[in-house]
Amino acid sequence: MTAMPRFSLLLGLLVIFTLTSCSNTPQTVKPAIQHIVVVWLKEPGNEQHRLQLLKASQRLTEIPGILSVQGGKVIGSERSVVDSSFDIVLVMRIRNREVLNNYVQHPLHQQLLNEVFKPLIERYRVYDVEEP
Repeated sequence: MTAMPRFSLLLGLLVIFTLTSCSNTPQTVKPAIQHIVVVWLKEPGNEQHRLQLLKASQRLTEIPGILSVQGGKVIGSERSVVDSSFDIVLVMRIRNREVLNNYVQHPLHQQLLNEVFKPLIERYRVYDVEEP
């Protein structure tokens, strides 16, 4: 086989491989939601309460559609643009808006809210952000 027919064969195989690996169905992936909860404790700086909240919040991943829960404590700063007044932040990644809407009334969320969160939390602020 000469160089030209080999090149044509390779080019043909490449075209076939490329065409068969493409999908004709458009992928419609709904963006996930970042559910960010900033928390001020009733006893500011209480490390035991921080850990209790962070540990309990991990149970929220048992709720269908809650993809992940991460959290941490504040890093103090002297910079004027940094708000260091809170104790912890929870960042939840939620599959979509429907799951977010259902999550609020989910029995596990309600249980943790009443048994763990409310007794320890003075106030909180929530930010919901849709991923691009």
